[in-house]
Amino acid sequence: MLAGKVQALETLSLWHGYRGAERAAFEQLIEDFNRSQSEIQVNALAVPFGGYADKLSAALPRGQGPDLFVFAHDRLGGWASAGHTVAPIDRYVSERLRQRFPANLVDAMTFAGELYGLPLAFKSPALILNTDLVASAPATTDEMVAIARQHTDRNAGRFGLAYMYTEPFFHGMLMNSFGPGPFSRGGSLALDSPGNIASVEMLVRWAREERILPEEPSSTLVTSLFNQGRAAMVISGPWMLGEIDPGVNYRVVSLPVNSESGRPLAPWVAVEGLFLSSRSKNPAAAVAVMEFLTSRQSAEKMAIQGGQLPANTHAFTHPRIANFDTAMAFRRQLEQAVPIPNLPDMTLVWVPLKNLLKKVVKGAAQPEAEMHLLQRQLEGDLARLERSRQRSEVPGQMPAWLWLIPVVLVLVALWAWARYRRRLMSTWRANRTAYLYILPAMLGMLVLVFFPLLYGLILSFTDTTVFNEHTPLWSRFVGLDNYSAILGDFDLWRGQGGERSLDFDNFYWTLFITILWTASNVILAVGLALIMALALDKPIFGRNAFRLLLILPWAIPNYITALVWKGMFHPQFGVINQGLQVLGVAPVAWFDSIGASFFTGLVTNVWLSIPFMMVVILGGLQSIPRELYEVARVEGAGRWFQFRSITLPLLKPVLIPAVILSVVWTFNMFNVIYLVSDGAPAGANDILITKAFRIGFEKYQYAYAAAYSIVILALLFCYAVWQMRVSRTLEAVR
Repeated sequence: MLAGKVQALETLSLWHGYRGAERAAFEQLIEDFNRSQSEIQVNALAVPFGGYADKLSAALPRGQGPDLFVFAHDRLGGWASAGHTVAPIDRYVSERLRQRFPANLVDAMTFAGELYGLPLAFKSPALILNTDLVASAPATTDEMVAIARQHTDRNAGRFGLAYMYTEPFFHGMLMNSFGPGPFSRGGSLALDSPGNIASVEMLVRWAREERILPEEPSSTLVTSLFNQGRAAMVISGPWMLGEIDPGVNYRVVSLPVNSESGRPLAPWVAVEGLFLSSRSKNPAAAVAVMEFLTSRQSAEKMAIQGGQLPANTHAFTHPRIANFDTAMAFRRQLEQAVPIPNLPDMTLVWVPLKNLLKKVVKGAAQPEAEMHLLQRQLEGDLARLERSRQRSEVPGQMPAWLWLIPVVLVLVALWAWARYRRRLMSTWRANRTAYLYILPAMLGMLVLVFFPLLYGLILSFTDTTVFNEHTPLWSRFVGLDNYSAILGDFDLWRGQGGERSLDFDNFYWTLFITILWTASNVILAVGLALIMALALDKPIFGRNAFRLLLILPWAIPNYITALVWKGMFHPQFGVINQGLQVLGVAPVAWFDSIGASFFTGLVTNVWLSIPFMMVVILGGLQSIPRELYEVARVEGAGRWFQFRSITLPLLKPVLIPAVILSVVWTFNMFNVIYLVSDGAPAGANDILITKAFRIGFEKYQYAYAAAYSIVILALLFCYAVWQMRVSRTLEAVR
């Protein structure tokens, strides 16, 4: 029974991110609950999943948002540590209610010894067999590798085993089978433990020695291989089942036992739970709703009508579920599954570990050395975040010097008004109509450009992270620390002794890559566009058709083009490598080396840039009087002399602005780098803008990312000033 009294006529709001059949079944349960009693009314709101987490983070700390919500458990540690998103429910939950769920799912909803919600559903990977190729499930990893070896023919594009092995979520099954995973039993980071190193070494053997795994795996590739009968076994979760071709015969089984450790492969399980928000005024009523939605009857309904794997495992005794082999296979896998660590520090592990896995499977680093390097790097990041967290927890008032900022701004405004009042008033009277016309644009610029810029500038002088983003701003000021960390890091090498390697996170390495990226793109794009424009300026057959075809790459959205080129550069299934093999040339591992990966982005961006430059240059060519060329020919001037003395000088008025725009666009060309090469290998080809994105949204160091962005802005401002001076000089010469 609940240890609290539910008030009458209580109205609660509940947020969820379900769609399709899950949403229909869940909202039907809400209606059933509302009809079953008269004390509590629940209003459910389906929030688009893409912005769900951001909406929660923005609303709940400010006393807004839902009373309870459905979300994955992995963010619990951060929310509970911040103390303004979720609230514990231990006092409202009986032991009988806890016994509805397996112990590992209850642990997923627990942080620092307190329960913050009830598990609703779970999702974890398992082994999926193509039964036309594999008759019986492997009992050990040695058996699985032996079966996979039999069904692997890399020349034919066939593989015995396929899964997204560079994703830490999937690699968790190996880590957990060797030891406690990325964190020790006490909760401290232990990435370089012997067990974790052994897990990476096993993966390297599967990928590089046994060669039973496809290169550059993705969810789309894994599903495609399985549907085409070119993957005998895949490791995936219930989310893949709806994408399997109806003509493929398959069976889901539990993952085998690790032959080296003697323990089963233990995948990470993601738990969807019902959480009590910190703003809820009646926790007892909210927990009553949780109790209903996680009951056996509700769980059966969500499983049968919504296709969920219910956390209330008593529902699996229902005949329709018990006779569904696939659901029961995932239920058996749950016995060995380990909840994703809900520690706040886990947010910093995902992306660096993913980069490490990519690096070692390509042979660019040794597992043990790289794991030691990553351990030291993350220890430094965690120590820095802990200092910022402790600093934000110290109560304090706004420093007196901060009040000087608005005071100085007001004084400057008053001084400017006193000095230029007459001029401003006369200008206003003379151009009142014009100012009224541009007022909406000025307000838009103020709200959309200048305010975010000012906020980012202020943020760059703080130590704001995901752990303290809702604490008062004045308690987070650190002066120029972020800028000194960015600009003062002159050590391009990391590690010690024989383990030293290039530090691709270093600002100056990224700046070098950005400058090289910008210069090479602009030179190639302008050069090739000029050649094409000169060719299409002549009265050749089909000129209009060629112009149309060459403009098409510019008309297609650049992110679509980037994804197409990424597929073309795939090491095994890309059309470029397949073409090379037809010509008798060995396929190229495009994303394994710095040079090859840089080339993929260069080709894609030049392809995108040529149409714009060609149109601009072609317009400039057509504006040049033809009489000048006729006179030059009469005087005996050759084509090179005509180009150098007539074409280039008269093209400068259109060519220089186009080059300026091209430099700025290319300097900040986020889409191509992020979507084509993703900065591979291991961030070596990231440019400044993608590095700032990774710092802010993968490492969650918002203030450091803001400082990085201000540095980028300063660099572009300096370039703009220099370019304006060059343009004025050229205008003066003309």
